[in-house]
Amino acid sequence: MAVPGVPPDIAQLTGPVVIGFAAQWGLFGCSSVQLYLYYLNFPKDTVKLKTLVYGLYILDFAQTLLVTAFVFHMLGSGWGNVNILESVGLSWLALPFFNAISGTIVQCFYAWRIYTLSKSIPLAVVIVLLALCEGTSGLAFSIILETRVPTFADLQSQTFVVTTVCLMSSACCDILISLSMVYLLNRARRESAFGRTEQLVTRLIRLIVGGGILTASFAILDAVFLLAYQNNNYHLAPNSALAKLYTNALMVLLNSRAQFRSNNGNVVTYTFEGESGQKTSRATSGLASMPALDRARIGNGQGIAVDVTVDSTTTYPDSYPMGRFDKRNTDEEFGPVKRGDEF
Repeated sequence: MAVPGVPPDIAQLTGPVVIGFAAQWGLFGCSSVQLYLYYLNFPKDTVKLKTLVYGLYILDFAQTLLVTAFVFHMLGSGWGNVNILESVGLSWLALPFFNAISGTIVQCFYAWRIYTLSKSIPLAVVIVLLALCEGTSGLAFSIILETRVPTFADLQSQTFVVTTVCLMSSACCDILISLSMVYLLNRARRESAFGRTEQLVTRLIRLIVGGGILTASFAILDAVFLLAYQNNNYHLAPNSALAKLYTNALMVLLNSRAQFRSNNGNVVTYTFEGESGQKTSRATSGLASMPALDRARIGNGQGIAVDVTVDSTTTYPDSYPMGRFDKRNTDEEFGPVKRGDEF
């Protein structure tokens, strides 16, 4: 039953705003939990990586405050005023501006990781160009929205080209990142001889593909709603979630490293018969539980006795020993090998 003075399509204007507002706070809560887990698990990360994580969270927080102010003005203090309901308000700053900044930063980070893994400059440059195309067109969208678009009813006609470029370049960049990372990580998995490494790479592939598909799908959905449906706010629902989807996808990927660290790393101390000193190695609990090393008699026919003790009070190290056993080398020992760049 229609209410006098209320447009019959009122739900098309207010419904997407409410859904987008709920998505904003829900995803902000997820990123807050991810930030706390990151703070607990990776205090020794580089300053650059910490700046990236905390900087994205600050952008998320600022966007959430602006979206809250925009929604309160539309559905709170401006309740019942159709002109305020159709007004662009703070949405020009709260949505396309922050979406462009956060999305470009995350995509450029992935471009750097892809270059680190593949050493392919052309591939990294293409990803960066797509990310910058998204970012610059998103900023242009914000400016046009503020200066030329008085109401949401005029949004499609005034921003058709810049919206198409922004959202399609974002989706293409996400798809290219996902395909590149899947190929590179699959190649690393095939070359690995360790089951634990294969598990790590498999999980990374799932996280990257899931995050890339999710962000690309929301960008495409946003473009479809904005360009296909006139005189409503359908596009605000997926658009409100874009920036925080990028942030959460990156934080989940970074925090996944914690699942492959031992909760209580072990120190394995071993001594070779006839030696006065001790050689110390670090291993996970699985390696520490292996039976004592029994090497074949070598050299002058004397065997090698290995006495193993385990100390479970230490933490898992940032670099761990790993080496290949070579029977031809009688003086071989496990030497420390540092990990490569972590995700």
